[in-house]
Amino acid sequence: MTVRPKFLRYVLIPGALLVGEGASRAADAPSTAEVLGSLHQSDVKEVQAGKIAEKNGQSAAVREYGAMLVKDHTAADKKVAGLATRENIDLRAATPAPGANDMGTMASGPDFDKNFAQEMLDDHRKDLAAVTQARNATSDPQLKTLLGDMIPTLQKHEAAAQKLIDSEAKK
Repeated sequence: MTVRPKFLRYVLIPGALLVGEGASRAADAPSTAEVLGSLHQSDVKEVQAGKIAEKNGQSAAVREYGAMLVKDHTAADKKVAGLATRENIDLRAATPAPGANDMGTMASGPDFDKNFAQEMLDDHRKDLAAVTQARNATSDPQLKTLLGDMIPTLQKHEAAAQKLIDSEAKK
């Protein structure tokens, strides 16, 4: 049995955003504070993941991907914090406490690039689904705009992770 190193495992917005089938969206939609707290938590984790990739990436492409994560998620977090301020939300209080397995370990070594790219692909697919669902469920127009603006960046991250996986497969 092959043991894969643990990487960051999280979903951008926890399952609280999942809207039950047949239920009214407004009743099941998380509050703006809950969404912003989850976004903040995720941005912080993505920045950390990017820094690890910059340090441990074997290829220039993985190190560049890490730098992109740091840049894009730092910018996204500034927007999240700005909306929290405008809506008088205490972002620290709204941010969920990290779970026991929220921060895995990222190993370095010859398989780092391949494993990191796969984790980022999986995470960004989940992130896209969660952000899209949250955008569709919220009645807060500013939050809806923020979430809508995040989708192209998350799609870019997903596509870049897929490109890394494809290039690793050619080796």
